[in-house]
Amino acid sequence: MLKRLRGFVFVILVLLIMPTNMAFTPYVIKKQGYTLRSSFYTSFDTSKKERTHNISLAVKSLDKTFIDVMGEFSFNKAVGERTEKRGYKKATTILNGEFTEGVGGGVCQVSTTLYNAFILADLEVTECHRHTLAVNYVMPSFDAMVSYGYADLKVINNTSSPVVIRAFVKDNKIKIEIYGERLDKKIERESEVVQKISPSVKEIFDDKGEYNLLEGEKKIVSFGKEGEKSVGYLKITKNGKTVKKLIRKDYYLPIDKVVYIGVKSKEGDKENEIEQNL
Repeated sequence: MLKRLRGFVFVILVLLIMPTNMAFTPYVIKKQGYTLRSSFYTSFDTSKKERTHNISLAVKSLDKTFIDVMGEFSFNKAVGERTEKRGYKKATTILNGEFTEGVGGGVCQVSTTLYNAFILADLEVTECHRHTLAVNYVMPSFDAMVSYGYADLKVINNTSSPVVIRAFVKDNKIKIEIYGERLDKKIERESEVVQKISPSVKEIFDDKGEYNLLEGEKKIVSFGKEGEKSVGYLKITKNGKTVKKLIRKDYYLPIDKVVYIGVKSKEGDKENEIEQNL
C-alpha cells in the first residue's frame, strides 16, 4: 500500500513540475484543427559555419513547442543556456556595443525571427530587448536580443486556444510558424528611422608598427556605421478598418570610424637628422 502511495505521489509531483512549453507533434496540430496564425523568416550567411550551427541548434529546441492558454513562453527556458558543453560554438555576437566572438553567436537571430512571428500572431509580448547595435537581418525596432540569465524574450498566450510553434532551417533561412485559433485580423509591421547618429572618428597612433605606417600616412581600419533612433508600429486591419499602433522606440549606437596614424620616420629623414647632429 505504501509503495503504491509513493508511486501516486511521484506522479503528482511530475505533473506539478512539468513545464508549460512541451513538445507537440504535427499530427496533433492537424488533429486539433489549428490554423496558421503567422509566419516569419530571416536570412543568414551559411558560409559562417559556427554561426549556422548555433542557429540550427536553437531552432531545433524551439520546434513543436506548445504554449497553453494564458501560459507564458520563455525563450531562455525553451532553448536553454548557450554553452560549449551543450554544443554551442563561438561566433560573432554583440557585447557592450561592439561586435566580438562569443559562445552562442547567432542565437539572437533566432529569437528575433520568433519575436516577429509572435507579434504577427497577436500574442502578448511581456519581455523584449533591443541590441545595442543595429542588426542587418531585420528592420530597426523589430529585433529581440537574448542573453541567458540576463535578457529574455517572453510572451503570454492571450488567445482562447493553445498555440504551437514550428521552427525550421532551410538553406539560408530561419522560418517560424505560429499555429492556433484563426486570427481575425491582418497585422503588418512598419519601421521608421527618425534620426541618424553620426559615428565618431577614433584616431590611433601606430606606435607599435601594427600597420607599418610612415609618419603622415593614415589607414582606415573601420569605416564605422551610423547609429539610429527608430520606432516600430503594427498596422492592424479588422473589419475593413486599419489602426496604426506604436509598439517600440529604440536607440542603436553608432560604430566609431577607426583610423591609424603613422609615426615611423622615413629613412631619408633619419639620415638628415644624423648629419645635422654631426
